[in-house]
Amino acid sequence: MRVMFAAVAALVLGASACATQPKPCTAEWVDWKTAQFLDKFAAAHRDDLVSIRETTSRLTGTDDKSFGNMATMAMAGIKVIGIAGSFLSDTVPEINSALGQCGTAPKASQLFASLLRRQGFDERSVKAVEDLGAFIGKEG
Repeated sequence: MRVMFAAVAALVLGASACATQPKPCTAEWVDWKTAQFLDKFAAAHRDDLVSIRETTSRLTGTDDKSFGNMATMAMAGIKVIGIAGSFLSDTVPEINSALGQCGTAPKASQLFASLLRRQGFDERSVKAVEDLGAFIGKEG
């Protein structure tokens, strides 16, 4: 009886685990898989992301050309370069490896922009990252 109960429990638990994961290589699966990597990176870099978000939020003032905003922009840029380097060297290859089986590989700037959106960055900051990625043009 105990063996039968264990077998039924394993079957039910196994079935429910499969039900939560989308079918591989579908659009839903790509989004789900990418979100797992973005959330892992965000958790590991939570303090840096909060600091960058707070810094960039100060750039929404009315006088964008003031010396104070230029200093804030420089400080935010330095912080973003540091965290982006870690993202590019660690997380992007992991995502590309996981999604490679599906013949898809999002651009690094798109992935980083998705990370920032998920972390509550304003759209102006996210757009700047996307534009910078397109300007650099080193992505496939």
